[in-house]
Amino acid sequence: MAEVPPRVNVLGVGVHALNLDLAIGVLEKAIGRKTKGYVCVTGVHGISEAQADPEFRAILNGALLNTPDGMPMVWVGRWFGFREMDRVYGPDLLVEVCQKSVANGWRHFFYGGAPGTADALAATLQARFPQLQIAGTHAPPFRPLTKAEFQ
Repeated sequence: MAEVPPRVNVLGVGVHALNLDLAIGVLEKAIGRKTKGYVCVTGVHGISEAQADPEFRAILNGALLNTPDGMPMVWVGRWFGFREMDRVYGPDLLVEVCQKSVANGWRHFFYGGAPGTADALAATLQARFPQLQIAGTHAPPFRPLTKAEFQ
């Protein structure tokens, strides 16, 4: 399998031209190589928000993977010739990653959301995948982080 698939430019946001199986393959390789990065799951709303927020656009464009979570992203990709491109729905990706995690010993840290959300997600996934290794959770405050918190 190739490294990370090419990106399709959707109004200045690079969305990777892939499907669920390819996304899992990229993540397997990245974890195996201890590559650091993050995954964004982007649909039309994300593309729209990125138009007015250059910082958010940079976050999407800086992701290890920016998956097409919505058929409009897929249609654009296919229009550019990426026939294997398909929707990578966030919850489906998370479940597949958790299944691979149990088999491969990968650990997870859940970050973000309203207070209690990351903990609830971790508990739900732990119940579904009892062997899932969860390293921790953190939900930072909904405000700009202080210098000490950012480090």
